Amino acid sequence: QFDRVLLDTGAGISDVVLYAVSLADEVLVIATPEPTSLTDAYATIKVLATQQQREAIRLIVNQAGRVGEGRVIRGQLQQVVDKFVTPSLAPGSGAVKLELIGEIPSDPAVREAVQKRRLLLELMPGAPAAKAMGEIAAKLAP
Repeated sequence: QFDRVLLDTGAGISDVVLYAVSLADEVLVIATPEPTSLTDAYATIKVLATQQQREAIRLIVNQAGRVGEGRVIRGQLQQVVDKFVTPSLAPGSGAVKLELIGEIPSDPAVREAVQKRRLLLELMPGAPAAKAMGEIAAKLAP
């Protein structure tokens, strides 16, 4: 009935999350530029690559502090994956490729929308975070 279903599993890797992800055609990892988030993103990518043989994983960087921070983070994660995950994969497996879909800037409008219990895209469609979300959505569902 739907062309796309987006399932937010939250942070962490439980059996339920792994099962849900195993049914997905595509995987999208969301990370923020914080050490705990990046560690969690790496762990998720590692499990998806080693247990589910995922070779393509899409990435969004949320709460980016500056333009281009998403590319930097994707590069850092890709280096760690290339060094520690790819060599551990089964022979004949392809390398894991992280594709940056976009970055959402840190934006006080998000907090304001949350406090007002309103959708950011309805309350402040011109806010930088709202515009970035629109651009990412367009890439995900052309």
